[in-house]
Amino acid sequence: MSNTPQKSADLTAKPLTTLSGHEDTIWGLAYLPGGNRVVTCSDDCTVRIWDVETGEQQGTSMEHEGGVYGLAVTRDGKRILSGGDDKNITVWDVETQEAIEEWGTHTSSIWCIAMSDSVDQLAASGDAHGKIVIKEMKEGGQIKQSIDADNSVRSLCFSPNGERIACAANELDDGVHVVHVVHVYDVESGELVLGPINHGKVVRCVLWSLDGSRLFSASDDRTIQCWHSETGESIGQPWRGHDNYVTSLSLSLDGTKLASASADKTIRFWNAHSGDPIERPLQHKSRLWAVTFSPASRSGEFVACGGSDKKVTICHRHTIPF
Repeated sequence: MSNTPQKSADLTAKPLTTLSGHEDTIWGLAYLPGGNRVVTCSDDCTVRIWDVETGEQQGTSMEHEGGVYGLAVTRDGKRILSGGDDKNITVWDVETQEAIEEWGTHTSSIWCIAMSDSVDQLAASGDAHGKIVIKEMKEGGQIKQSIDADNSVRSLCFSPNGERIACAANELDDGVHVVHVVHVYDVESGELVLGPINHGKVVRCVLWSLDGSRLFSASDDRTIQCWHSETGESIGQPWRGHDNYVTSLSLSLDGTKLASASADKTIRFWNAHSGDPIERPLQHKSRLWAVTFSPASRSGEFVACGGSDKKVTICHRHTIPF
């Protein structure tokens, strides 16, 4: 079966809940454990927590001194990490919304933050100048690695076992021309172990499969590509269907489905193994910059997304096959 969708009418998303309150574009979102609350970050310089059932903001807004692009939640759901134009990572207490620590290890805007799933949890951040900093999630945030990924880092993702980290980066080819690539680094040594994997145009998001055997990348060339995580070779043809930048990816709980968000105002669903479209797209009214499946407590049957309309929309997935 081809991984180019058959012609079909997009279905307008019918939100179960709409979270309104941000005053500018939403760049990131994450569910807290339990699935009853979602965290968002925005160009309005705030991080916010929302009650999924009521649609109301919980507590006060957590404020930065610039737009906020990077967001992550610790595995126990007690801490939020955020960063952006103020070049600092702030660690927040989920229940009080108060800042616990501030890590000033970057010299340019922070574009992404990722957490490992390992027992001794690690936090990684990437910035506009290509610096990746990996820290231990202990008091003081001791640096484990500092990596130069060349030009800029738009997305980071730890491998399932926490031993490697993939990044979406810009790289200067021959010192003049920029190419858009995926790099994979060893967390312990900081050495490049795979790449560059050239996707073509700007890579907005990189994601591991649940078993660690594959990498997915989403690009401004309007495609998603799947790569062998040991060789960097492409697996199958690019996944086509979006009509604009592919901005964000999320895997379902069992790793069999992939959701993609796009500047074409749609969320699309794919078979994570074959790349075939499996459900009808969800159509929205604005460009989307973030998408995530709901956690186990909600059976992964919902998707939350946010973007240029300054709102988070939570929808039930359409399960109508092509």
